Amino acid sequence: MANKGKSRHLKRLSMPKTYVVKRKGVTWIAKALPGKHSTENGYPLVVLLREVLKIVNDKQETKQLMKQKLIEVDGLVPKDLNTVVGLNDVIHLPAEKTYYRMSIVGGKLVAVQIKADEAKFKYCKIVGKTFLKKGKVQLNLHDGRNYIVAKGEDKFKLGDVLKLGFPKQKLEGVVKLEKGTKCYVAFGRNSGETGVLEEIIEHAGSKESDARLKTQTGEIITLKNYLFPIDDVFKI
Repeated sequence: MANKGKSRHLKRLSMPKTYVVKRKGVTWIAKALPGKHSTENGYPLVVLLREVLKIVNDKQETKQLMKQKLIEVDGLVPKDLNTVVGLNDVIHLPAEKTYYRMSIVGGKLVAVQIKADEAKFKYCKIVGKTFLKKGKVQLNLHDGRNYIVAKGEDKFKLGDVLKLGFPKQKLEGVVKLEKGTKCYVAFGRNSGETGVLEEIIEHAGSKESDARLKTQTGEIITLKNYLFPIDDVFKI
């Protein structure tokens, strides 16, 4: 009987350009399950551990890590080998006492090692709002999760970043997208750059807004939607 459903593999030559994985060698590579990140902005767990962090050799070793609860993503143990792990997700390897945050640097999705106190929360960008019954507002975040506040407490704007603690999603702080804020460019040709937001450039019609940042080497202009406001704790 033929297999049904979408394939859980893809050819290496068809991998997203954001992957830091060799394109030559074995023809096939695991494909991330649909989830909180797009294919371009997330690795399947097994690929992340085997070919990016290089701490396992195969699927069986990955399964053992999961079974023994020796791998956590955003404070939880993944349940599937192909669970997508992507932008700003926090990885914890208890046995090695190491922590990583997923970032896009130079157009590539990489795991940046961070300290334990930096791994207690996650930076989640507000990408939308949904108005609920009983005066509630649902903040839709970049990784698919939601955060609900009372309408009277909704002082957040699209583009602001919430610092959410693990595992109960407690609000630890807010980084506003406004002039003078330090920002990280997550996408585009300037991905990985950091700078201070000097100006948001609005355009007539439906054209997306631009943003002007002052960096250590000069000024750059990128799309406003490419920015992640960050604080001094965030490292790339």
